[in-house]
Amino acid sequence: MIPLDSNGTVVGAFPFARYDESCLTLQPGDLLVCYTDGITEPENAFGEMFGEERLIELVQRQAHLDDGEIVKNILESVRSWTGSPELHDDMTLLLARQVETA
Repeated sequence: MIPLDSNGTVVGAFPFARYDESCLTLQPGDLLVCYTDGITEPENAFGEMFGEERLIELVQRQAHLDDGEIVKNILESVRSWTGSPELHDDMTLLLARQVETA
């Protein structure tokens, strides 16, 4: 697992914001997971956030699954964590996988 640096402010919030570029080479079998704070910051009844560590563990356990199944399971886990059918923030999640070529 390699965390990527955040190198800018909120995307789309300020029309003249500038962002740096990052480059990463994915190897066959690698999985890139991009997410918004709506995935990691929802709290349970005790005020504990879902958190990055829980997200990382979940992705690592399910990395062998189809990408759509991983997304579905993460969203369900976050909703279950909050114990509430209503979310207070958007949940955006993007997965990209480097596949082996023949």
